[in-house]
Order: sequence, then structure tokens, then C-alpha cells
Amino acid sequence: MRAAARLALLVALAGCTKPETPPGWKDYQPDAAAPDAAATAGRRKKLKLPPPTPPPARPAGEPKSAADLNALSDQAAEGQPVDKPGAPPIQRIDQYRLRVGQVFVDRKQRRVDIPSRLNMVEGILEYYAVASNGKLHESVLEVLPEPSHIHLGLLLVGLETTVWDRSDPNKMPSITKAGSPLDLYVEWTHDGKTRRERAEYFLYNRKAKGAPPPQTWRFQGSVFWNNRYAADLDRSVVGLIPDEQTVVNIVGDIGNPYRGDDLGYEVYKEHVPPKGTPVTLVLQARGDGEAPPLGAPLKGPVPPPPPAPIPGAPPTPPGAPPAIPSPPPP
Repeated sequence: MRAAARLALLVALAGCTKPETPPGWKDYQPDAAAPDAAATAGRRKKLKLPPPTPPPARPAGEPKSAADLNALSDQAAEGQPVDKPGAPPIQRIDQYRLRVGQVFVDRKQRRVDIPSRLNMVEGILEYYAVASNGKLHESVLEVLPEPSHIHLGLLLVGLETTVWDRSDPNKMPSITKAGSPLDLYVEWTHDGKTRRERAEYFLYNRKAKGAPPPQTWRFQGSVFWNNRYAADLDRSVVGLIPDEQTVVNIVGDIGNPYRGDDLGYEVYKEHVPPKGTPVTLVLQARGDGEAPPLGAPLKGPVPPPPPAPIPGAPPTPPGAPPAIPSPPPP
């Protein structure tokens, strides 16, 4: 009873107490009503967006289709100068030899030499060679030239690209005519001498547990997207898995190494030289014959010939693939 009486007394006292206004609130006035939107519409400033920035103008001589690359090859083969802004730099050395950027082209021996460096000494692979800033985490070699220059070099030795059927957008493209076959070789300096092996020497077949036998490689030729050579954007040059954007691809598919321990290729770490070693990747056309000599001399200064082969390199007969010594046992 005493507790109830105390509670009733406290309630009565609370009801008689006058609430005090907190300090600083004496001059508080409620906000005026929001102004009518129609009344302020005229005072609002409209946001003006800047005009869209047009893409930079493409150089007139930059190839925008496979037909453009073919035309450049024909023009260079006829001895005409290729001097439009943006065109690949083509330099005549002699009757049969040219340079396309850093790519060395020999029409007599029908080979294309690509300066590269050893990129990986171990790990699984989806590519044999990519250009700088490409998929270097899964490629044996890093090549130095632009992929489109390699494409042009292969055209200059008389090779043809793969022809695709893309008539049905609901189906994967199919091959109607395979590109020209190639043999691939690698050359590097070992103990002061040039060592030459087949490109397969750097590969380890994860299922067969060893280096694969000689394979067939084909000049596929990359595709063009929005008038740009796709391999120049993707940086893929020589593929070990099906990929339309590579310049050259291996024939056949032994699987994706990311999907199983016995699928695909990896680096044959007992065969490759140290990481960063300069390597020349040689794309050698198969078959006999040679491309015809070049036409009239090009205008302008003639660049000096490439350096002479390092002593000890086996001679290469004209029109035939270089002799490849048998690889030593691992």
C-alpha cells in the first residue's frame, strides 16, 4: 500500500510540473511551407552536358580489313612504296627479303622470323606466343612485333589464311578452307652457339607425359572487329587451344589444361632456357617452291641487312625447312 501511495504522489507531482524550454530554442520558428515547384521552375538552371567526344581519327593507311592487308602485301611484292600514315612499316632489303616492323621475311626460303623472349619456365599453357601486354600468364613466348605485322609477313611469303563460314549467326563459325600449313621452330643462343629446335620441344603433353611429336600449325589469320585487327587488341599470336583471334593456331585440340590434370600442355621446364632469354620464333612454310622475287626497287634508303647467323648454326637449303637435330633426352 505504501508503494502505491508513493507512486500516486509522484504522478501527481509530475503533472503539476511545467516543462522548461531547452536553452537556444526560445527563438525557434517552424520552417515555412516549401515554395511551389511551379514558382521556382523558372529560376532553376538547366544542366548542360558537353557534346560527346568523337573517337580519334584513324590513320588513312591503317588496315581496316583482311582485304587491306592483302592489298598491302601485293603492293609491297610489286615493289611499290607503302608510305601512307598508319600503314605497317615495310622495308626492302634485297630481291627476296623484307622487314615488316620487327618481323624479318625471307620469300626465297618462305620463312618469317619473329624476335621474342622466353616468357615462362613452368606452368600450364593456352598459347605458345603472345605479344607484349597479352596473356603472358599462359604463354611460352612473348613476341616483340605487332601481330598484324606477323600476318602481313606470312602473306608476303605466299601463304593463305583460313576461310570461315559465318553465314548462320546461331551457330559457331565453321572452317570452309584451312589456312596454309606451317612448321614452327625456335632458335636461341646456348654456350655461344645457335641452338634450333622444333617449337614442340618447349611443350609438355600432360597426358602423354612428354614432348609431343611434330605438329601441324596453320596460318589462321585473326579476325577484324570494328575495323581493328583483333590480335592487335587481344595480343594473341600462336594458340594451343581453338581461338579465332590468333594469327597461327595448332591443329587439333587435346583439351583445356584448366579442366583436368591430363589435358592440354604445360611448359617443359627441363627443355626451356632461362626466363628472358632472347628467342627467335621461326614460322616456316611447308612444301617446295619459293615466293616470286619482289618487283622494282622501293624508293627511299635501303636498310642494312640483318646480322649474319651466329657461327655454328646448321645451313638451311633454299626452299626447305631447317634441319632439326634430335632433342637430347630429358
